[in-house]
Amino acid sequence: MATPSNAASRAIAHSVLPSLATSLALSLAFILPVQAQQKPVDQRDAATARAEVIADLALWRRAGLDRSEPLHSSYSLQSSEYSAAQQEYLRLRASDEFQREVQKALAQQ
Repeated sequence: MATPSNAASRAIAHSVLPSLATSLALSLAFILPVQAQQKPVDQRDAATARAEVIADLALWRRAGLDRSEPLHSSYSLQSSEYSAAQQEYLRLRASDEFQREVQKALAQQ
């Protein structure tokens, strides 16, 4: 015969355990895919990404965007000087010049 404390313990176990198991299963369902997507960073990929950022900055400066008045961002105005510099940057970024700058940055690392 079950004592009142045993019966209460069983009732709690029957109501809490399924909820606990469900919570654990849901937690694992979210954690496992994230862990599967994470892979170690390849040093070559990191070096290439860094070189691309350096190359992009070099082209941005070469186009003159670092010297343009930043009115476009603060007052929603865009000077003809800034527009011309932006067009030059986009031209350089789409050309072979970008890859040359990437190779130059990789050589300096």
